[in-house]
Amino acid sequence: MMKENIDYNQNKFLMFVLDKMAYEYEQNGKDVIRMTLGKSELPLHENITNAMVDALMDFKKSTLVFPPGLPQLQVKLSEFYRENNKLDIKPSNIIISTGTSTIFRNLFYLLLNEGDEVLLPIPYYSLYKFSAILCGVKIRYYKIDTDTLKLDRESFKQNFTSKTKIVVINTPGNPLGNILSKDDLLFMDSVVDGQATIINDEIYSNMCFDEPGTSVLELDGIKSQFITTNSFSKGYRMYSRRVGYCIVPDELVTPLTVIQHHTLLTTDPVVQFGAIAALDHQDEVTYLRNLYKSRRDYTVEKFSDVKDVKAIHSKGGFYLTLECSQFMKKHNIKTSLDLAVKIMEKTNVATVPGSDFGLPETIRLSYTCTKYNEGINRMVDFLKQYK
Repeated sequence: MMKENIDYNQNKFLMFVLDKMAYEYEQNGKDVIRMTLGKSELPLHENITNAMVDALMDFKKSTLVFPPGLPQLQVKLSEFYRENNKLDIKPSNIIISTGTSTIFRNLFYLLLNEGDEVLLPIPYYSLYKFSAILCGVKIRYYKIDTDTLKLDRESFKQNFTSKTKIVVINTPGNPLGNILSKDDLLFMDSVVDGQATIINDEIYSNMCFDEPGTSVLELDGIKSQFITTNSFSKGYRMYSRRVGYCIVPDELVTPLTVIQHHTLLTTDPVVQFGAIAALDHQDEVTYLRNLYKSRRDYTVEKFSDVKDVKAIHSKGGFYLTLECSQFMKKHNIKTSLDLAVKIMEKTNVATVPGSDFGLPETIRLSYTCTKYNEGINRMVDFLKQYK
């Protein structure tokens, strides 16, 4: 029997609603620009593709089954963190899965019980919220200030309770592109004080535009249990290949692996060999970061004279958020979905309603499409002339 306490219609990921709308427009011959998914439209480096082709054609490689991930990829990631971050992470503490969405779902299941609470950022990536909903626990939120992009420390303290068992942090954040400072991370650890597990989503950690971010993995003297999640979907452009991983303490290795024994069996070894090759191409990551930074700058400049709409100056990640509350009020637009649909109908530019992230009067744009600047031009022209 389907769970009756979950309203699936209310929990639709509107990003996919708009992306499907874009697909339907394309099928009707319209020139659509998609700013929806965080999926780069640039092709993979040929060495990554060749590594996957080689694995696919090699029967032994293509049929390897390891529920916690290929040992070769675990070792490669361990070496990567040692060489690039001066961190000693054992390969066995790195669990590979099909992206990080399944990892979040499994971690929430492992760490939460009836009556527990989770503490999420607002805005949030919808995965966090839905994973908590599936576990039937109470959700509290701490704020990221949309003007300053800084952590609201008071809201963090007020909403961390004795029942909090998971705290989620995301830096750079989706959708705002905010970056938590080292002092922020130490403050959060001091509040949690070992009473809850902090899951650190670092999927955009290699996409810091203006200055490097700080990883919790690099902090000394922390009191809380930290889990770090990351993926090859973003910086390495392997979105649909679905290779993600988490770094967990010793006591969670076996429980998480056993869950994957029964619910996953294995992440496709072919794409894992592609991930191994991807780690040797940091130049690709640098190129993408510089490209998206330039698109951030272009957006902020173009929207600087659009009345009643503010482009929030993201510090990293794949997205930029448009603050549209005054525009929506002025033109009697009820929801961010309504606004996204109007933009799509008039400009053929697909965006994401901010209500997906707990920001109901915003629109999220993804830097990933090849015709990004043209899409910005279309939106700016439309919004300036809106009546």
